[in-house]
Amino acid sequence: MSPVNRSLLRAGLVLLMLYLAASLFAGWCLPGLLLHAPQPRRVPGEVETRLAALSAVGERWTLHAVPSGAARLQVHWLHRSEGRGAAILLHGFGDDALGSAPRLQDLPGLDVLCFTFRGRDLDPSVPTTLGGHEREDVAAVVHFLESAGWPRQHQVLVGSSQGAGVALLALADLEREGGPLAGALLESPFRDLRDAARHHLRGTLGPFEVLARPAERFGIWRAGRIARFDPDTVSPLRASRGLQTPVALLAGDADQVTPLPGVQAIARNLPDLTVVPGAQHLEVGARLSGGWRAWADPRLRSWGLLP
Repeated sequence: MSPVNRSLLRAGLVLLMLYLAASLFAGWCLPGLLLHAPQPRRVPGEVETRLAALSAVGERWTLHAVPSGAARLQVHWLHRSEGRGAAILLHGFGDDALGSAPRLQDLPGLDVLCFTFRGRDLDPSVPTTLGGHEREDVAAVVHFLESAGWPRQHQVLVGSSQGAGVALLALADLEREGGPLAGALLESPFRDLRDAARHHLRGTLGPFEVLARPAERFGIWRAGRIARFDPDTVSPLRASRGLQTPVALLAGDADQVTPLPGVQAIARNLPDLTVVPGAQHLEVGARLSGGWRAWADPRLRSWGLLP
């Protein structure tokens, strides 16, 4: 081997070692981005005040402590005298109960419940797992409603982004141990945990994201070890197969966070998909002709939740 070739080989090995070391370091740091999502800061009394402002005359809020494994959920329940069903609102990544609450204004014929996944409004140090444990929270609230006299046939899940993906995971679990719910209205669910991490990193790294794939795989594996869940089970796509609960999907074709192909893959199992041209992540409801409620009402009516 010539001196030039030896130098090139040595340089290549050094670059490979640097790349592997960088991947290992990035993968070591990645779980912090997933498990410790930013939590909205709320001043004392803010949630109650803003929820009260969203309610109408004759409606009232009650607060309930609902256990979910090691977590304790603070569930806000809006009671409406004419409610024929109950909608459980499921928020997105890095959000909380208050972030999802405005949707209640598009659901005037239903009682509405909202909560923060894993009880992170009470303890922000609790890890987020994009569905690994949050699916248990949804099941806990469904069971809570059942114990309060609301059968599953009168319950509907309403979620966006992370909340939409978690809804599909929870529905699969709930149907294995009981029956289906009345329905689910879901905007931009993610395909699976690995796909979600990949697209979030692509938003930061652009075309160089492909170089981070080893770090992604190691980081997701490590996140599962830290938070005690199996990342491979966090797959809304797999959970959507064989669901009996009727599910309606919304997506924007310009969404770069949960891109349309992933939602379309889910829609092969749940074919009620509405695609809004030009809509980016979480813009779909605002861009729908007639608004989100015009899309939701016919489905809620067909599920027996509206007259």
